[in-house]
Amino acid sequence: MPAYITVNTTAEAVCFLLSLACLYKDKEPAWRLFIFFLLTTVIVEMGGIYVRDQMQLPNYMIYNVFLLIECLVQYYFFYFLYKTYHDTKKLLIGWLIAFALFYFAELISKHFGAYVSVSSTVMSVGLILASVYFYYLLLREKRSRQLAAYAPFWWVNGTICFYFAGIACNLFFRYLVQDQTPGVGHSARYIVFSMLNVLLYLNWSYAFICRYRQRISSSSSD
Repeated sequence: MPAYITVNTTAEAVCFLLSLACLYKDKEPAWRLFIFFLLTTVIVEMGGIYVRDQMQLPNYMIYNVFLLIECLVQYYFFYFLYKTYHDTKKLLIGWLIAFALFYFAELISKHFGAYVSVSSTVMSVGLILASVYFYYLLLREKRSRQLAAYAPFWWVNGTICFYFAGIACNLFFRYLVQDQTPGVGHSARYIVFSMLNVLLYLNWSYAFICRYRQRISSSSSD
């Protein structure tokens, strides 16, 4: 059991519990979707550890499949955020089709025998651009917002930090995954991604709390 308690699984589990507590009564399906997404994330992480440590098998296919779920959820949420400003449904569908073609082409080229690191990088670039565009729309708003309590702002903050730094890890994937850090027993890539995971889930957790406070405030004012 101790093998399943890591920095990643702890951060994911805490964020999942916060999403469950803060979002289960939320009226917006896009926010509630994170309850199921984070639960899936925890299950995938546990499954990856089980396959790697208990079955002594490569676990890359688990994360290859999860990458599709991750892409769908993240881009759907950006679509939800953009709806406040204008409709981007056609752009979303076009991007998802393009990503799916690229993803399956890479899977086939690797004979389903490795992690689709290039597709992960492509997805990350798209999410970074989507985050930057959200900031642009936010800056153009005439409405004044208190960013310290604005849930989408903190969700996007966590997303852009995680995927921007994640690109660097994917670009140096082979180098980072080989070397073991003295006294730790994990590759440099594992350590970097653990730190990024904590940063991501801290921002997302705070976004969920902000969303909960907004809902409570709206309910009490009605």
